[in-house]
Amino acid sequence: MLGLLLSMKRTFLFFALFATTAFADFEPFPPTPEGQPYSNEVAFQALSNYADLAWEMYSEAVKEVIRFNMAVYAFRKDPSSETFEEAKRLWVQARKSYGRTEAFRFSETPIDELELEILVNAWPIDESYIDYTRDDPDSGIINQIGRYSKINSVILPKLNEQGGETNVSTGWHVIEFLLWGQDFNSDGPGNRPWTDYTTAKNADRRMIFLVTATEVLRSHLVAVTDAWSPFNYDGHPGEFFLRRPSRIIKTVMRGISSLAAREIASERLGAAQRSQSQEDEHSCFSDTTHNDLVANMEGLEIILFGKFVSASGKIQIDEKGIHDIIASADRVTADRIKSQFYTAKSLVEAIPVPFDQAIVAAEGSPKHKAIKDAMAALWEFVYSMSDAEEIMQIGTIGR
Repeated sequence: MLGLLLSMKRTFLFFALFATTAFADFEPFPPTPEGQPYSNEVAFQALSNYADLAWEMYSEAVKEVIRFNMAVYAFRKDPSSETFEEAKRLWVQARKSYGRTEAFRFSETPIDELELEILVNAWPIDESYIDYTRDDPDSGIINQIGRYSKINSVILPKLNEQGGETNVSTGWHVIEFLLWGQDFNSDGPGNRPWTDYTTAKNADRRMIFLVTATEVLRSHLVAVTDAWSPFNYDGHPGEFFLRRPSRIIKTVMRGISSLAAREIASERLGAAQRSQSQEDEHSCFSDTTHNDLVANMEGLEIILFGKFVSASGKIQIDEKGIHDIIASADRVTADRIKSQFYTAKSLVEAIPVPFDQAIVAAEGSPKHKAIKDAMAALWEFVYSMSDAEEIMQIGTIGR
């Protein structure tokens, strides 16, 4: 019954988006206007599914973050090597689920509108703003008690990017640093001792910071997830569902391209390879950047092709995706996009692990070439997405 109610609510929402006729002439979607290259029927189905996918994917990310949060509580209650390692394991697992949701970024969706991205996933970070470093044992919010007397869920978000964009105090990578510490190992991640939270200097403040940062991350992801809830389609929290369908299609397609090109190809691959520095590696403390890249591509695949299976297998979605809207306008371009995407996905997955060793590989070496090939394939995919915009005549659509 709940599923039926949610489906009915989505149907009404997207009818409202597409409707141009009186209710007396009710149709599930209006006929495709003459001269419009893409199908209104397919767009109706794909955008409705896009909302379903966002709700399910963010919900799964929240579930994983809650599991991680519980592990941090267990570590606080019973600090040991075992409980510390379990918290780290569940951070990695939760991070994968979140990585898939990044496919909804750059598309004027709630993660953008609520301005929570910089609190959830800001990067790179200045470790010395948070805690001690190898070069300064007294640095950071944790150790500078006179300057930062309190650490709580109100203070930490206020301190985020205070005095500089790398002065990050909340989010995934702050927690990652608190769990792994700086990474100076050529063959593994950072190796922060669990005793940093029991017998080390300011251990009590470090534990408070870890627990609080985890709770803040959870609350921010809950806020984004709640914004996608089918029960919140009343203008809360923004205008995403009140915009013209053509504009939504455009922003979603450009969001896909932005993540693939600007974020993955340029920032996460290109910048790291040029600098050959761990500081430019996305998840540098835990050596799990490869997971980030794979999860990002999985997220793009889900919204492009409309198919999702939850980790438990209980939630399965197989409906229209953004690719289907493109195909309704031009099958040849859609087929090229599909082929190029899967080529890029396979090349990203083939980047050698650990990523921090791939970025320092000599030019011309297999590892160096693997990153270059993945970047080139991502750009080819994005160029074809731009071609699709032109064919669909949505490139100049305004607000």
